[in-house]
Amino acid sequence: MTVATVTRRAVSVAVLLATAALLAAGCGDGSGKPPGEARSTSPARHPATRPPSGQATSGTFNSTDIGWIQLMIAMDDQATVLLDLVPGHSSDTGVEKWAKPVATAYRDELVQLRKLLARAGVPDTNPHQGHDMPGMVTEDELRTIKGTKGAAFDTLFLAAMREHLDQAAKIAHSQRSAGADPAAKRLAASVEKTSLTWRARLPKGSGGR
Repeated sequence: MTVATVTRRAVSVAVLLATAALLAAGCGDGSGKPPGEARSTSPARHPATRPPSGQATSGTFNSTDIGWIQLMIAMDDQATVLLDLVPGHSSDTGVEKWAKPVATAYRDELVQLRKLLARAGVPDTNPHQGHDMPGMVTEDELRTIKGTKGAAFDTLFLAAMREHLDQAAKIAHSQRSAGADPAAKRLAASVEKTSLTWRARLPKGSGGR
């Protein structure tokens, strides 16, 4: 897999959020869940305790809020797995120094996202399981990156994180405009700011330009 493979996905933010919102609204078998939906396995998961539903049960959330929250959880879960590979695979101390606080920040962000999801009354499932979407590190990409070390790993890692951070900032910006829940919009503002900050600090290299 090349850097071009990691960064090949291109779709508008509007289309991405619209897709996420449709999944959040329960496009599927009538059960309120999309087909093929899988539970998230992240240790930061805070499952909702209300009855399962594809729709938010709190009047402060709209489908864009829920779609954004679920999409960010899926993206951050995969990014965290990628970040955790750095200590055993990278040969660049700058990459290692950058990745450690980012991994911590993502775990904190996942806790906040899952608290919002629980408050909305939506189960902590992953409607984006297996999807090849902008900013999402796929399972195939993870397997390939896991098989590399040294400079090859750093190149692929930086390319994947660049795409993730760019996309996270874009969809967070859109969520601030289209979302309804005040807390979700505040978190989106924080995600946009931190994504741009981490992106600006991304170590330079063939994947971090």
